Amino acid sequence: MNIAVSACLLGEPCRYDGTARPCEAVVALGERHKLVPVCPEVLGGLPVPHPPCEIVLAERALRVVDADGADRTDAFVAGAAKALELVRQEGCKLAVLKAKSPSCGSGQVYDGTFSGTLAPGFGVTARLLRSEGVRVVDENLLQDALAQSARVRPGALAPLLAASSAECPALETERLVLRPLTGEDVADVFAYCRDADVGNDAGWPPHRTMEDSRIFVDVVASEPHVFGVFEKVAEGAGAEESSASRAFRAHAAVPVPATGPCIGSVGLIADPQRRNPDCLMLGYALAKWAWGKGYMTEAAREVVRYGFEELRIPLLTCTHYLFNDRSRRVIEKCGFVREGTLHAAEASPDGIMRDVGMYFLTAEDWKEGGPHHG
Repeated sequence: MNIAVSACLLGEPCRYDGTARPCEAVVALGERHKLVPVCPEVLGGLPVPHPPCEIVLAERALRVVDADGADRTDAFVAGAAKALELVRQEGCKLAVLKAKSPSCGSGQVYDGTFSGTLAPGFGVTARLLRSEGVRVVDENLLQDALAQSARVRPGALAPLLAASSAECPALETERLVLRPLTGEDVADVFAYCRDADVGNDAGWPPHRTMEDSRIFVDVVASEPHVFGVFEKVAEGAGAEESSASRAFRAHAAVPVPATGPCIGSVGLIADPQRRNPDCLMLGYALAKWAWGKGYMTEAAREVVRYGFEELRIPLLTCTHYLFNDRSRRVIEKCGFVREGTLHAAEASPDGIMRDVGMYFLTAEDWKEGGPHHG
């Protein structure tokens, strides 16, 4: 994964006061990832040092001023545009930017009164990158996510940094293992995806050939945070363990329980209804013979936990066709809150434009275990 990073976090003395703010966790990312340093204020032509600047949040139109009262908006806008150009050239989907900065701040910035007052908001560059689908986090969120990953899976890649499903961890519940799909799983995927009741209810055409399932595994399921669903089998019951499970476990970096064949998929993907890089949508499908066992609720709850605790996503969403009561029950058992019906939202496999029920769940509600907690 290529990651855009505020240059000051890497030790470059480019801040307004001529200093750097090196962050050990950010610097260490360079051991496994290509880091793309950006300093929007330097890119915009501001000298180093220069008077401190803040966004005037009391005004609805963007205006950046320095402590002497000079308008610096043009420089900040120009620097943001050049930073976006670098991010596009390098294909960065994640940016780690300096907290509270008028260029790079993510979630909180100083309010333009030069009184040390923080307020909800984003820096000029952070705003632009987010509008282009780049997820922006600050060094504090990064360190929290890395610490959580180290507690759960010491030495493993933090999910926040995964560029594909193969780099994601295997997750475990009482009865299930959720792990990345591989080419060894294609036949098992075809076995359940060919069922018209599975595909049509989930919103995709039933697989007609093994090649359909191979494309699903190689393209759709290769995206980060998409997992196959597998039943655990008793240790030592070698005859029950699938050959795909044995192959996966032989090369897994972290020990994974033995499982049977793939019986479904579950994951977090971009929500097509929202232009919000801090939101992911829960999606899933399960073999028909496994319906009614509580498997998908069990799997979905674990993926929700993964999204909030390990990816640090603040908002998750989910949808279902209105006729699909099984899916609705899974969503509600996971704690999602219904926000309404989106009419004629998408064509189902039969070509009919369908209404969908729309749901959301915030990290705050999930963490607090309030009335909507699953």
